[in-house]
Amino acid sequence: MFFVIACGDDSSSASDAWSENLSSSAWIASSSSNSRNDVSSSSQNVILSSSEGSSSSSSRKSVPDLESSSSSAKRLSGEVSGDPLQIFKTRVPKKAVYHCDLTQEAFGQEGDFDQKDWICSFKYAGMEGYVYVQASPTGCSPHWGFYPDMSVDSAVIYVNGKYETLNGVTYNWGGNHHADSFRFSYDGKVFEYAHSSINFAYRPCQEMDCLKAYEADGITIIENGCNLNSEDLSDVRQLPIVCRFANLEDGSFGDFTDNFELCPGDSRLSD
Repeated sequence: MFFVIACGDDSSSASDAWSENLSSSAWIASSSSNSRNDVSSSSQNVILSSSEGSSSSSSRKSVPDLESSSSSAKRLSGEVSGDPLQIFKTRVPKKAVYHCDLTQEAFGQEGDFDQKDWICSFKYAGMEGYVYVQASPTGCSPHWGFYPDMSVDSAVIYVNGKYETLNGVTYNWGGNHHADSFRFSYDGKVFEYAHSSINFAYRPCQEMDCLKAYEADGITIIENGCNLNSEDLSDVRQLPIVCRFANLEDGSFGDFTDNFELCPGDSRLSD
């Protein structure tokens, strides 16, 4: 079914198709208990582990990237040290925990939605670590498509050797194009995880890959580390992060190597 975030203050210059998908899904507040379906068994606190290790690495299919473009953009990495699977004790997300029936509406559909968990690196102003988020579907929205409304069950950040429970975490599925994102408050700021590249259909081709920092009001931007709409590739993805979603079969997250590449069809790629 795949998750999340056009990018903040510069999204107004994106095409109507991109804007439509972001406006169709409001920020969903965390820890919602108003679900029409029972997902209480999945809403659990994240269990922490005090041990750390080193992450493994692997390669993925290659597409044109920042380094191979005509731009002089330098390739920044969102990798941080440590093995997040040793830092957090993770769960196996459950399948089909919410059934949505929109068959009575125009072009209505019905279907089952799964829990969605992810781990992302956190790298900003000398702070490094990981964020682990558990989310469950609590509703569904029909707007040029069919997608779930998600609520955050639990979220923990591990930075510079310290754990902290995150409150008020919000997750946006990103409309029918699934340009997802999430936000949380930490260290007196609001951080937003999003995408820095989309394909010709205005859809992301990979997990969330960049970070934006706001003042505590969540409106005044301090640094846009995504710059989705910048034509200058040297501005793109200046605050890189690595996100991986949990496998629904066994809860595994795979490799945390930063293998970001511009999406095939990104208008900024040279011919």
